[in-house]
Amino acid sequence: MTSSALRPLAIGEVLDQAFGLYRRLFGVLVVVQLVCASLPFLFNLYVTSDNSASVGSVLISYLLSFVAGALASAAAALAISERYLGRDMSAGDALRRALPKVGPLLLLSLAIGLVVMLSALPLGLVAGVGAAGVATAARHGVAVGATSAVILVVAGLALLVVPIAVFTGFSVSTPSLVLESGTTPTAAMSRSWFLTRGYRLRIIGLLLVFGVILAVPIMGLSALAGLMVHAGDAAAVSHVFVAVLTGLISFIITPLLYCLITLLYYDLRVRKEAFDLEMLAASLQPA
Repeated sequence: MTSSALRPLAIGEVLDQAFGLYRRLFGVLVVVQLVCASLPFLFNLYVTSDNSASVGSVLISYLLSFVAGALASAAAALAISERYLGRDMSAGDALRRALPKVGPLLLLSLAIGLVVMLSALPLGLVAGVGAAGVATAARHGVAVGATSAVILVVAGLALLVVPIAVFTGFSVSTPSLVLESGTTPTAAMSRSWFLTRGYRLRIIGLLLVFGVILAVPIMGLSALAGLMVHAGDAAAVSHVFVAVLTGLISFIITPLLYCLITLLYYDLRVRKEAFDLEMLAASLQPA
């Protein structure tokens, strides 16, 4: 894609171009995923198959996945960005350029997780009080108490909007950090918050549509995994099968999500900063 093709995209166009980028970059994204995800995947299989695995092994598995995920997201964002702007980047170059971004991305993920968790505290408090009230009213047969408790539960569910809005506000933090030079984790969060302001309902709708499109194959594979779970001696084997299937689902879906988020980042820049005109002006500059 050339800079002249940059323009605001409708939701359907964002999805179409995200899938198109995924097809064109399939080889590069597969190599990135293989390099980044192989060790965490194999270690997770070991932990899953070993019933005596220690808590330390489980924590190491999560840590490996966390670090590998940061490297994969950075490398994928770089490769997707280059292709979207009409240039090419190999998987090796993307991984080399992504390595210095791993530390900041880990800090970014922790910061976003903390802020989203704090934003969900009112939801947890109200829903918890409501659930306790429902249980107490049910034990004592108090109808009024039950009604009040149900209202609290509904209010708690309404507060779900808060963490969703916060998470959506930070949804393009990763490409902001990776693609903009000199950006710190906190600056990337502020940048994402600015870019998504006024477009968060659109982003939520886009992610919902994306999720619905992928729901059918995921549900089919999950149902297949469920059929493999049996009691008795086959339990360990079935758990390993579920872990393998889960890994394959993640392997397929994660690069698609990278494509969608990176494309969404550029779409927001076009809408709020006239990035298309900026790229057009740069292309007209004499060499």
